[in-house]
Amino acid sequence: MKKLSNIVEHFQQRLFRNIVSNKLVYNTCWEDPRIDRQLLHLDSESSVVMLTSAGGNALDYLLDDPKTIHCVDTNPAQNALLDLKKALLKRGNYSLLWDFFGEGRKDGAEFIYGRQLKRFLSPEACLFWDEHISYFTPSLRSSGFYFRGTSGKVARMIYNRIQRKGLYPQILKLLKAESRAEQAYYFDEIEPHLWTAFHKWLMRQRPTMAMLGVPAVQLDLIDEKYDAGLPEFIRKALRHVFTEIPIHDNYFWRVYLTGSYSKDCCPNYLLKPHFEKLHKRVDRINTHTSTLLDFLKQHPGQYSHFVLLDHQDWMANGRNDLLAEEWKHILANSKAGARILFRSAGNALDFLPDFVFEKVAFQPKITADLHQKDRVGTYETTHLGIVQ
Repeated sequence: MKKLSNIVEHFQQRLFRNIVSNKLVYNTCWEDPRIDRQLLHLDSESSVVMLTSAGGNALDYLLDDPKTIHCVDTNPAQNALLDLKKALLKRGNYSLLWDFFGEGRKDGAEFIYGRQLKRFLSPEACLFWDEHISYFTPSLRSSGFYFRGTSGKVARMIYNRIQRKGLYPQILKLLKAESRAEQAYYFDEIEPHLWTAFHKWLMRQRPTMAMLGVPAVQLDLIDEKYDAGLPEFIRKALRHVFTEIPIHDNYFWRVYLTGSYSKDCCPNYLLKPHFEKLHKRVDRINTHTSTLLDFLKQHPGQYSHFVLLDHQDWMANGRNDLLAEEWKHILANSKAGARILFRSAGNALDFLPDFVFEKVAFQPKITADLHQKDRVGTYETTHLGIVQ
């Protein structure tokens, strides 16, 4: 049985690596930059190293006027996505940016890409978008970009089921609710339909979680805390997000429930008042297709901020040597007072190397309070460390 278990685990790891290494996984960021910016204290002297994800949070950070942002990702598709957003900002046409990434669809996307956007892209980004720019072209098979990519396909599956069950009007009422009492009223109507045998089955499928960019080690961390595993964790998270936090500006869930943003519920980089500022600063963002460790080896420096998303979880089980080497390079390339931000599916930090705690002071009192206000709600904890 142990041998069979090892084979299954090896297969799951290979499946996850295959999905996240070269396919577009995250078509929108799944970390709340409003929380990030309260913790990071960015300013004109800041030099940031962060994982790319979908690139939207890097653009959000630009509003605080950092000197430079290095976006690092092993998946070239994620960097290509950020590069396309940068190209639209460089192009200088707000309406075009909104159509592509606010609505998530644009008639004639292929023509516009070839004539107006491609010249702003790196050769690596062109390789991706030459084949995938049709993601933005509305069709009978897909209503736009936010139902494309691996996470988008899962969102589309859930969206279709919501439509078939006739729940979409209630979803819209929930998203338009003007008070938490009103939110709770509509969520109580919707919630029983979310926990059908189909949804419970879907959440237990590790290939589904891999499509959402959730590695097996995070599922194991959740299973350790919750008796009913992932379904219990998601049920708790959804109730918190939809009944305890104001929903009016929760663009994270709006885009996956409807397939698009609205002008009053969208990421900061899509708000028109911010467009000119981002247009002028966008060249401060550099993309690197690399591991974080290799980036630091090839670009040594004294950085003021590191934003690691949930990357630490990925090495929390059986990758202690790699985790230790990465932290040695993070600390060697950190200014005194550097801020290191990351999230986790677990509660404890005991998986980190011992030497980290000798040089980094974590701030649980600050992060615990802000974590409760996080509009995403899919992580168990947020961690901020300050280099001494």
